[in-house]
Amino acid sequence: MNSSWFRRSLGVCVLSSSLVLAMGAAMAGTLGGVAGTVTDAKTGAPVPGALVRIESGSQVATVTTDSKGHYIAMSLQPDNYTISASKAGYTEVAVHDESVEADQTQQYDLQLPPSAPSQ
Repeated sequence: MNSSWFRRSLGVCVLSSSLVLAMGAAMAGTLGGVAGTVTDAKTGAPVPGALVRIESGSQVATVTTDSKGHYIAMSLQPDNYTISASKAGYTEVAVHDESVEADQTQQYDLQLPPSAPSQ
């Protein structure tokens, strides 16, 4: 193996690693996230496929719950948000003035009450 090739390869690896670390340090502490579970208010069962909307004056994000009712939204600007959940067959719920802080993921669980049946 050519020692010149090895030194250049090592230099490229060190430079690449340094750039990745510098980018991570620059981004650290600037964004946050929210996560939680959406459940049926009556039964406590998870609600898969619920639409969760996370909204502030500066940003809006939407995510859908997974098969266990879990959701997560990352890359949110630190701010106070309204977090709402909706799904057909349920009454929409919202919580207001929930804070998102830099470099943290806040936990917000929501319970959807079943809609009254149409007559």
